[in-house]
Amino acid sequence: MNPEAAEPVSTNTLTEGNRNTYVWTWTNTLTYNKTFGDHTVNALLGIEAIEETTRGNEISRTGFLFETPDFYLLENGSGAPNVNFADAGTSSLFSIFGSANYTYKGKYLATVTVRRDESSRFLGDNKSAVFPSFSAGWVMSKEDFFPQDAVVSRLKLRGSYGEIGNQSLPTDNPTQNISNLSEEFGNYAFNGSAVSSGAILSSVGNPDLKWETSKSTNFGIDLGLFDNSLNITLEYFNIVTDDLITTDLSLIPTTGPDATAPFVNVGSVENTGFDFTLGWRDRSDSGWTYGIDFNLSSYNNEVTELISAFAVGDDFRGGPITRSQVGEPISSFYGRVVEGVFADAAEVGASADQAFINDADGVGRFKYKDLNSDGIINDDDRTFIGSPHPDFTYGINLVAGYKGFDMSAFFSGSSGNDIYNYEKIFTDFPTFFNGNRNTRLLNSFNPTTNPNSNLPALSQTIANSETNPNSFFVEDGSFFRLKNLQIGYTLPSSVTDKANMSSVRFYFQGTNLFTISDYDGLDPELISDFDEGNLTLGVDFQTYPISRIISLGVNIKL
Repeated sequence: MNPEAAEPVSTNTLTEGNRNTYVWTWTNTLTYNKTFGDHTVNALLGIEAIEETTRGNEISRTGFLFETPDFYLLENGSGAPNVNFADAGTSSLFSIFGSANYTYKGKYLATVTVRRDESSRFLGDNKSAVFPSFSAGWVMSKEDFFPQDAVVSRLKLRGSYGEIGNQSLPTDNPTQNISNLSEEFGNYAFNGSAVSSGAILSSVGNPDLKWETSKSTNFGIDLGLFDNSLNITLEYFNIVTDDLITTDLSLIPTTGPDATAPFVNVGSVENTGFDFTLGWRDRSDSGWTYGIDFNLSSYNNEVTELISAFAVGDDFRGGPITRSQVGEPISSFYGRVVEGVFADAAEVGASADQAFINDADGVGRFKYKDLNSDGIINDDDRTFIGSPHPDFTYGINLVAGYKGFDMSAFFSGSSGNDIYNYEKIFTDFPTFFNGNRNTRLLNSFNPTTNPNSNLPALSQTIANSETNPNSFFVEDGSFFRLKNLQIGYTLPSSVTDKANMSSVRFYFQGTNLFTISDYDGLDPELISDFDEGNLTLGVDFQTYPISRIISLGVNIKL
């Protein structure tokens, strides 16, 4: 009974669930602030304890006579109620931290921070870890030798190093094996008659799991020019994430009980790149105020260490779509390369063997590239076919004002990233023959009327493994989007004073007003939400597009 379900269902099913989360936080801090002539010291010591308790369940039932909202009650189903899950869990985090800031004449800056975190999600010596960080800055423009009437009005050099830990997981006890009662798989009649209740392994634990740690090194320069009307920032960063936490599907059997794979520290990933920002603010003699901010970010992602030859992401129809391997970006798309569509039987016969019964069966089907030149298309002919990581991302913020009018606009964009459009296995292929299709299929291959199409011929069933991971589904995910636009007008004080009001402002606001992109899917700005987390990036499946919102309003201050 979900009209937005990605896959059609043959039986009407109502599912209801609830989850309650309770969090308490206890924080104590001690601060010290002191100035000694040109020296300023700020220090902080603290402890913090956090406990989170969750409890939830989900129940489903089938066999509803009427599919109307008023009839959507679990008691109205004719099928047996099924408890999909009922769980409860508690996790806690205890932290001791300290920080000290030192400033000399406002031009020499230093900060040191150390924290020790202890998590209930780990065992033994792995429960706690220490994360230090420090930074230093030099405001060169405050030195006596720096010219005060120069074009450069502010110059700051800075650098930092810091470590931060991650223990956030979708489970509270990843180190323990969890078993659940199961009528379907756990119950057994040992004596041939009486059925005994039994449990099955539902989640595999890893007692050796430990903190994931990210180590960040940054160097930057801040410039202010023309009395700080123009500001420029350039920063280089290197972030190494060690002991990356994710599930390892290779540690559970492909047959038998459907247990959740254990969380493991799978390896290390390095991100190296830069951030650049430029901003201009000014006011004209006629009363116009205006400003523009531009930011650009680029990074190179590389897997530097793994506990196995490679790691795969979530398992889809046809197998995993992403593969992470040393020397490659994390969560790269991996599959066969589609060279085109076979136009005739002669082309099929002259190409590598794709296991067609006869050459005529291959007409109108995908032609895969024989990467190892052995004359046979199989799993050895898979390779990396795309990356979800962009060449760069950027943002533009515009502001302007004149008398009572004001305007602000924020644009964002991404360039060079790929998206694996998994939704196409439903819209462009007969995964469900009676399901809805995209109008793209009107351009499908036909030997007579459309022999040059890049879409395979229509069929009633999946042929030639064409929905298995391949380059056909990889698209350019670049986009340019107007994220927010606001136009306002504030009444002059001569009007609001008569009404005994402080201010009145009318405004129009639009969110996600337009997007420029060649991507065929609903929205190129994906928010990944898969079990494998960082190992499944850039796959478009069950992704709801960001809404466009238009609103009119008034702000009144009395």
